[in-house]
Amino acid sequence: MSTPSAPPGSDRRPDRPGTRPSGSGRPSAPRGGSLTVTAAIAAGMVVPVQARLNGELSHRLDDGIAAAAISFSGGFVLLSLLTVFSPGLRAALRRLAGTARHGRLPRRYLLAGVLGGTFALAQSTAALVTGIAIFTVSAIAGQTLGGLIVDARGIGGGLKQRPGGARLTGAAVILVAAVVSALPRFTDTPSPAAIVLPALAAIAAGFLLGVQQALNGASTAASGSPLAATWLNFCVGAVFLVAAWIVKTLVQGTSGHPLPTSWWIYLGGLCGVVFIGASAFLVRRIGVLLLSMASIAGQLASSIALDFLVPADGQSTSLLTILGALLTFAAVWIASRRPRGTARQ
Repeated sequence: MSTPSAPPGSDRRPDRPGTRPSGSGRPSAPRGGSLTVTAAIAAGMVVPVQARLNGELSHRLDDGIAAAAISFSGGFVLLSLLTVFSPGLRAALRRLAGTARHGRLPRRYLLAGVLGGTFALAQSTAALVTGIAIFTVSAIAGQTLGGLIVDARGIGGGLKQRPGGARLTGAAVILVAAVVSALPRFTDTPSPAAIVLPALAAIAAGFLLGVQQALNGASTAASGSPLAATWLNFCVGAVFLVAAWIVKTLVQGTSGHPLPTSWWIYLGGLCGVVFIGASAFLVRRIGVLLLSMASIAGQLASSIALDFLVPADGQSTSLLTILGALLTFAAVWIASRRPRGTARQ
């Protein structure tokens, strides 16, 4: 006599990265719904605020690596305080540790925070050589390339998404938008020979940022909480950047500047928590490429708003910068307006 069939999903085993997202019976293609894309744009809008705060901290300390280390450490402290008062977050961290310990989550995924720390390190070093314009364009190129490759290969356990016509067109438009928005600042760029290697470093850092988002998505699926993945990122990133600062100090010494007393200057870590947490939550829903493009659109829009509301060093927003921002929104619309091809892993 045959036994009754079990209800769908009753024999579901713990999720493995690369098989299916947690809580879903079957893999389904990430959707670029208007709500999730809008959330990604909103998350990107905090990045220029963080850059302003970290830039001011870097200026006052005369040490970009120290500023990045303080920012990451601040985010880690905030999340650790939240962990103390949140039993749900502590349980999620235990689940995350358990999946890694039993091999259901590759342990290398736990080092995703190093990739975020690498981007912060590039911001504080390569950008000083290339200038903001070249660094921005290079980093966006790296993020776009990373988004295409990560989605196409399903890195981090996400579904494979072939780079169809809409996605490739959107990626091309976002690159044009980056160049157009940065044109007013190209006059401050050093000679090409001096910026080749730092620009390549910025491209690599942008690429690694896309990989980080994919790995964060896997950690979120394993733990059931984007905050657990975010805590892990800030823990690992803070250790990485503090170690980099110690090495720099041993080689070059300290700048000798005291820590600023203005409390608001240390809010860069909070901005990072918002961005990384939102990215970890959204990446499995819309994919790395669309997440990167939407956050870039939010970054440019927020930068324009900041230039209007709180101009830095007398800088004003040009029409080309506004045109570039509008192009980024067009690129997001192009990339998300049609269903993208997917292949089950």
